[in-house]
Order: sequence, then structure tokens, then C-alpha cells
Amino acid sequence: MPENTSPSPVEQVQVIPPRRRPSLVWIIPLLAVVLSLGLGIKALLERGPEITLQFARAEGLEANKTRLKYKDVDIGTVTEITLSEDRGSVQVRVQVNNSARGLLVEDSRFWVVRPRVTVGGISGLATLLSGVHIAIDPGQSADTARQFVGLEEPPAVTRDTQGRQFKLSSNTLGSLDLGSPVYYRRIPVGRVIGYAIQPDGRGVDVQIFVDAPYDRFVSPNSRFWHASGVDVAMDADGVKLNMQSVLSLMLGGIAFSSPEGEPGEAFAAAPAASSFTLYPDLATAQRIPDSSYQKYVLIFRESVRGLAVGAPVDFRGITAGEVSRIDLDFDQATKDFSMAVEIKLYPERLSRRSRNLKNSEATSKEIREVLNAMVARGFRAQLRTGNIISGQRYVALDYFPNAKAANMHWDKSIAELPTQPGSLDSLQVQLETIVSTLQHTLQHADKLITHLDREVAPELTDTLRDARKTLDQANKVLSSDAPLQQEMRDTLREVGRASSAVRNLADLLERQPEALLKGKKDD
Repeated sequence: MPENTSPSPVEQVQVIPPRRRPSLVWIIPLLAVVLSLGLGIKALLERGPEITLQFARAEGLEANKTRLKYKDVDIGTVTEITLSEDRGSVQVRVQVNNSARGLLVEDSRFWVVRPRVTVGGISGLATLLSGVHIAIDPGQSADTARQFVGLEEPPAVTRDTQGRQFKLSSNTLGSLDLGSPVYYRRIPVGRVIGYAIQPDGRGVDVQIFVDAPYDRFVSPNSRFWHASGVDVAMDADGVKLNMQSVLSLMLGGIAFSSPEGEPGEAFAAAPAASSFTLYPDLATAQRIPDSSYQKYVLIFRESVRGLAVGAPVDFRGITAGEVSRIDLDFDQATKDFSMAVEIKLYPERLSRRSRNLKNSEATSKEIREVLNAMVARGFRAQLRTGNIISGQRYVALDYFPNAKAANMHWDKSIAELPTQPGSLDSLQVQLETIVSTLQHTLQHADKLITHLDREVAPELTDTLRDARKTLDQANKVLSSDAPLQQEMRDTLREVGRASSAVRNLADLLERQPEALLKGKKDD
């Protein structure tokens, strides 16, 4: 019989639960978190410093909208605008990109770019569409800074502009202003970038900037002058009119020139920040400086009306000096007044233009010998009219061969140079002589007319009366109804008949010559 076996126990089976796979739904948020963390870390790494700018007003500025730009590239954003503690200005916080960290140095300049109309022109028109922004002009300092005082006006020249800056000294600013043009050969090459009164208050310092490559034409011997508006001068040389351009007429300006060397010779450029004198006009600027001069006095016994201090002393077209003083001189011997005109002569002006004169300074003895010889040959000073319209006069030095003998007077405090009467005075004397002659002629003519009226006129009256009678008788004789006229007409008719008979006889004899002997033949 089969063995009774107990049923086998149920085998224990280990059940392993299935693995749960992450849902795709969570992957996207995780990726977003990771991306956000990465962007945040990147932003923290790229985030630059925060700076504070102080402006007088916040016109056009908006937080989280107004941009900080350099060369039209965004390098930061305005984050906050607040009032200063004293409420006198506004504090503008700007978050700067890390890439622009190197631009934030002590001498960097900031300003707000807005539409502006200035002497130099119109700027910032692009902000009408894009809105205002803050601009930066990076400095050159090695020290960093985080707080700056912004400029209320854009700088006239940024540091990346090629060129050089110079300082001009003048007695007055004239019509110059920021942005006024600077001309070289009537071409605008720069501008005025600033001005200030000198510390002693005796003048004005004007800062100008000349753009490259024109800055190389500014040499140590360059001359600057006011080219503002129209320069009209009326002097002994006539009327002069100078003007650079219509722009300088309205806005003012400065012009300069440099002495020309030999052809092909390069200019010796003046160093940056060099100082020059700003002359009032072109004529003053072109005047050659004279290191020495000699004084002489001229005694004129005529009116010096029209002659002024500063009038030129001319020697055959070359300005050899100028009048320095005009005064009265009383002659004790004649008890009469004369006019003493003091002049300054500059020997260098003549030696520069002469091939024979030495440039070295002549001694006092040599000068005396030369002038004595010149005066002996008729060298004199004379007053002449340089401008008929204004009546301005000048002193002319020249040789007068017919001049009276004279000598230099070296024994006086100021040597006296002989003079020659002016041509105007000579003309007046000649006119007076002519007028006097005409007066005598008119007096004689008046006497002649009186004599004719008293003595000749009665005889002429009787003669005219007899002539009138003769004419009356002639008219009667020649009238058409006079007997004489009738007799003359009858006589003329008889003469006409006789002439006709003679012609007939001549014709007959021409046809029949024998008629003189045989008589007329019957036709």
C-alpha cells in the first residue's frame, strides 16, 4: 500500500516589486532649475560694479530703462534714481557690466546725451527716437572709482579725439564761445573748448583744440587772432575788410597762420598745451615784433589834424616806425607855437628787407654818420594824407632834392629830424595864390567894364543910331513896291529880250554864215 505522505508545503516565493522609473514630467522642472542656477551663476560672474553718478537733474532718465553707453555700445543700466541728502542734486545708480570694469577710473567723465543746440551745432538728435542715455569718456588714471560727478554739458573734446590742445591769452573774450571754430587758411580745423579769466583778472585764457592732422601746422612761431564777424579798419592805408566765413560772422572764431619756410621744409610742430597770444586782428598779429627802436622828434609848422598816435611812419612804402607822441612846442625866439611829433623808428624793419645792410645792430656813431649823410642829400619827414575819406594822415620819410639845407640836431634830448612842408599845405598856398590872382583879374575887368560903359558906350550909341537909319533907308529901297525895284525889273526884262535876240542871231549865223553878206534866206 502506498505510503501516506503529508502534502508538500507551499514553496515560499519572494516577490520583488517592480522598479519605479522617474516620470518625464519632473525632468523639465529640473532642467529649468539647473538652467536658472547656471544663468544666475553666470550673471553673478558677469555682473560688474555698481557706480553712483551725481547730476543736477534727472531729466529724461528712467530706472531700469536708461542705458549707459560707450561708443554706442550698452555697458550698463540705470537701476535707481534718488535725491541727494541736501536735495540739491540727484543720485543715479548704474549697474555696469563686468566687461566695462576697466573704464571706471578716477578721471572718467559722464554726461547725459540729450538733443542740444549749441554754437558748435546740433547734437543728440538720435535720442529723439531711442531716448536719452548716459555716455562715458574713459580716463587715463590708474586708480579706480565708484562715485562720479556728472557733466552738465558734453565735453567739447573726448580723449579718443586725435589732435592737440593749446592755450591762448587775450585781453578780452570778444564774441567767442564754447564751440567757436578755429581756422587755418580759412578751413575750420578746431574749436574753442573752454575759457577762464586769468588769476590776476587782467585778461582771459582761451583753450582751443586743433584736430589732427592740422595740429602739425601749429608751430612755436604761429600767430593767432580774433576772426569774429567783419573786421573793418579805416586808417592811413585806406579801408580794409576781412572776414573768415559767414559762420564766423554769426558765431565768432579764431584764425592762425604759421611762418612759411623753404619749399619742402617741414613745420616744427609746437608741443601740446603750448601758450600763445591771441591778437585782436590780423594786422596786429602779422606785425613783426621789434626788439629795439630809436626815437626822433619832428617839428612841423603846420596843422597835424588827422595825425594820431600809432600812425605809420612810411619810407617809400615800407612801414619803418610809428608815431608815439604829439605835442605843442613853443619857440622862445619867434614866440610862436609849432607841433612836435615824436616817432619811433625800427632799424630792423629796414635791415630785414635790405641785401646790403647788416643784420647786426649798428652803433650810435654809425647811425649818426648815416643820418647826417642822408639829411645832406635831402632826407626829410613830411606829413601826407593817407585816406581822403577819413582825413587820416601819416609821416612819410623820403628824399627831397629841392629841400632847403638843414642838419640833424643831436644836441637835444631827443634828436630832431628836419621836416618838409606837407603837400597839402603847398596845395593850399597855390590855391590861395590862384584865388588872389583871380581877384586882381576881376578887379581889372570891373574897371574895364566901367570905362566901356562911361566912355565907349555913348559913341557906340550914336554909331548904332546912324546904322539904324542906313538900314531903314536900305529897306525902303529894297522893298518890293519901291520905284527902284520897278525900274530894275523893267531893265531886267529888256536885258532878257536882248539876250534872246542875240541867241537867235547866233543860231542863224551858225546855219547860214553867208547871211552877213547876202542876208537871210527865206526858209
